[in-house]
This record gives sequence, C-alpha cells and structure tokens, in this order.
Amino acid sequence: MRKLIPIFLIPFLLFACGKDHGDPSLRFISETGYVSEDTILKVNDSIRIKLEAEWNGFDLLNLLEIRLNEEKVSTSSLNDEGAIFTLTLTKGTLETEIWDFLISDKRGNSDKVSLVLTKDPNSLYGEVVQISPIVLGFQKSLSKPGLISFSTNQTFNLDQAYVNQSKIDLLSYFDSQTEATLASPGAEIPEAIFSGSRNPLLWPVRNTTRFLKINYQESDFNGVVNDVPILNLWSDSKSVTKAANLNRGDVYLFRLESGRKGILLVKKVNSGEDGDLEISVKIQD
Repeated sequence: MRKLIPIFLIPFLLFACGKDHGDPSLRFISETGYVSEDTILKVNDSIRIKLEAEWNGFDLLNLLEIRLNEEKVSTSSLNDEGAIFTLTLTKGTLETEIWDFLISDKRGNSDKVSLVLTKDPNSLYGEVVQISPIVLGFQKSLSKPGLISFSTNQTFNLDQAYVNQSKIDLLSYFDSQTEATLASPGAEIPEAIFSGSRNPLLWPVRNTTRFLKINYQESDFNGVVNDVPILNLWSDSKSVTKAANLNRGDVYLFRLESGRKGILLVKKVNSGEDGDLEISVKIQD
C-alpha cells in the first residue's frame, strides 16, 4: 500500500497548485471632474472617468477590455498588481450607450463595471459645408494648382502658396511609392517631390493635416448632412499624415491644424506627376 501513496498525492498536489484565489476587482473612482454614475449627455459632449483595478493578491492583472453595446472597442495589456485608468468617453448619436469595462487576471478571473450614457433630447449637431468639385494638380501639372486653403477655399500654385503658408491645408503629389497622394506641408514629403526654395519642407510655417480612411461608399458620403458621423468615426490615434495610393471612391476623414474636421470623397484620379485628382469635401462650418 505504501507504494501507492505517491499516486494519490500527485493529483492532490496539482489541485492545490491550481487553487482559485478569487476575482480581481474593478471600480469607478468618484472624484471631482470624473463621472462614476449613469448620466445624460448631448451628442459630442465628453466625460472623463477613472477606474481602479486591483489583483486578488495572487494572480497578476492581465487585460482591460472596453465594450460599447457588447462590441469590443479596445484592449490594454497589463502585468501588474494594480492599475488606474483615466478615460474620456464622447457621446455618439445612439439613444443609449452601455459602456462595459472588464478586468481579467492571468488565470482568467475577471470583474466588470458598467456605465450607461443616454442621449440628451436637446442635442445639437454641427453644420457642414460642401465644397465640390476640387481639382488639385500633381507637382508637375502646368495648368492646375496643387495646394488648397479651407479658410479661404482657394487653390494655390507653389509660388502663391509660399506667401500664404499659414493658410495652406492640403497639397497633392504623385510618386512611385504612394502614387496619388494627399498630404500637407507638415507631412514627411519626399525631398524630390518639390524642388527649389519654395519646397514646403523648407517653409517656416507648416500646417499639418491628418487623415483617416473609413469604410464608406459614395452613397454614405452623400448622406453626411452634419458633423456627427465625422466626429463619431474620427480617431487621433489611428490617423496618419498622408492619404496615399488614392483611387476613385476612396473616402477619408481629415482634421486640419486648426482642429476643423471634414470628410472627402475621391472622384477621379489622373495618374502621373503631371496628372491631377478631383475630390469632393464636406467640412465643419
């Protein structure tokens, strides 16, 4: 019988090593300037929340997951005993938004807190103005200017833009790497695109416009009548400084140096350094 004892001890020891020590904890921190209860918000208004996560004393925290109406929005990896998260939530157009925050540890134990945002019936939407068509020539086009200002709604050639640097929001060019491209003076434009002293890379004032490609069709673009979809879909963290390899039908959101946001639809592309592109724009009034 003594020889059998280790056989019975092995599963016991394995069971002991796998003991569940309980769930981690997650809670809202109630402080001035932070919301910790369900609230009513106007569309596009924002609130700040603060969350505190703590381990169960044995299993390190592993992941914070954020869901909106049961769809995953983001995740953050952890390897800590505790953490504090400060988040900003912006009210969208849905009547009700249920925000779930889930913390889990290395063993898969978890805890969840939720916050409900309800749309204020007095919500106001920002107007957009449409500018169409806009035709921008690429860097070697002799007949069509390739830079534009949305503060004056004017297009400029390179010489004209040089003396209006603070107004320039977009420029276009074509090269072998990114083909038809929209950028701005503040972007990392290849040095060979614009030569001479008027090169935007040498300007003392270089506005930067950022872009975000979205899964919109032309019919979706045509349906934009205010700035709500623009604001709801915009993400600073996902935006880039160039809209590259443009093709007819592409739709991009953009944000100017001034903070104004808009949406653009590529209507036509004539390839080549002496070619051009045509876009339609809707921008915050």
